[in-house]
Amino acid sequence: MANNGEAPVLRRNRAGTGHHWVGLTLEGTSCNHDAIGAALTWSAGGVKRSRLKISGGSYLSTHDPRQVLGLGIATSVEWIEIRWPAPSTRVERLARVPVDRYVRVVEGKGLGR
Repeated sequence: MANNGEAPVLRRNRAGTGHHWVGLTLEGTSCNHDAIGAALTWSAGGVKRSRLKISGGSYLSTHDPRQVLGLGIATSVEWIEIRWPAPSTRVERLARVPVDRYVRVVEGKGLGR
């Protein structure tokens, strides 16, 4: 972590022990390439969550463009729905998505394992 005018700080995340996640790299074809504005909804362990893929970060910084979807203690994700941003009108629903790793999703082609 960087603070303006201060030495960098390295932090270790120990809060996720025993929890699972799915990492998505979204690639638009008819919408913008980075799929900025995509609406993601997913269900894991009977809990439904959603988020919007945004761009940028803070002044003179950025963040990882991949999306990490938290599953909590659930060991699988029931489904993931992606509403690709305009001008696309495509909505894709993914099943059997591997957990605890990153996967690539191409608009209109689904998972690219």
